[in-house]
Amino acid sequence: MKIRKRFLPRSVQDAVATAFMAAIIPVTFWFEVYVVIPGVHGSDSVFNWIHFVPAIFLLFNISVNMLAVVMCDTSCGTEIINVPSNVAVAGGLGSRSWHLCSTCEAVAPPRAWHCNTCKACILKRDHHCVFTGCCIGHKNHRYFILFVLHLFVATLYASILNNYFIWFVRGEEFRNWTSLVKIVFPLAMLVIDTSTKQYYLVIYLINMVGMLFTGVLLIYHGRLILSGQVVHERGCLDYDLGWRENLRMVLGQRWHLTWLSPFIRSELPINGVNWDIVQKQANKSK
Repeated sequence: MKIRKRFLPRSVQDAVATAFMAAIIPVTFWFEVYVVIPGVHGSDSVFNWIHFVPAIFLLFNISVNMLAVVMCDTSCGTEIINVPSNVAVAGGLGSRSWHLCSTCEAVAPPRAWHCNTCKACILKRDHHCVFTGCCIGHKNHRYFILFVLHLFVATLYASILNNYFIWFVRGEEFRNWTSLVKIVFPLAMLVIDTSTKQYYLVIYLINMVGMLFTGVLLIYHGRLILSGQVVHERGCLDYDLGWRENLRMVLGQRWHLTWLSPFIRSELPINGVNWDIVQKQANKSK
């Protein structure tokens, strides 16, 4: 993996979103492991350790996959690009064929799109992610989708525990109309109520929203990946090789093991430049 030279967020929006994500992940882990789980099972229960194992697994995969997304350079500059002599170079941006990027003043391969925030053409650009402050492209697509997958599992897991903790273990404190107001306006209520209970409600609501948001993201991007598309190619099936091969194009040759750890080596079957070969394979399969 080639490391990005400038990996810090380049816009205020990216910086705020990335900082929020980097902060809420360890805060939620602490809340679940040291407050919620002991509150549900008791401080000396063996079940605390049973919960601790998947919590560490999820924290590891979320954190390292997010870091890999940020650090991985997936721009066109990571590959030596030789334009085939038998193809015509089109003008403008966003072409599915070889095209000239007027901003970079260089020829970009098919599926490469220029990002004005990252200031580079990105190989098989999917989208610009504000929560990591960088583009999702050919070489970090794997880490992004696994980051979202583990984040969804973690927020679902946390939301189940939190609901039981808030409404049953500590139910007498929260089952009143003022608590409902505090849940609807948690950050605003922190100005009035700075008690520990209000902070619990803020983390509870963030996890619930996070579960819904990552669930929608997982379904949306998962369907695109399984059909061989990126965000800019919705409805285009020119690169659809079947769900198994499409997964290999994103997760690599060992796609079935990559969910275990971002450190598992899984070579991508293509360098992100020669998509004309994949397109021909897709046409043959149809």
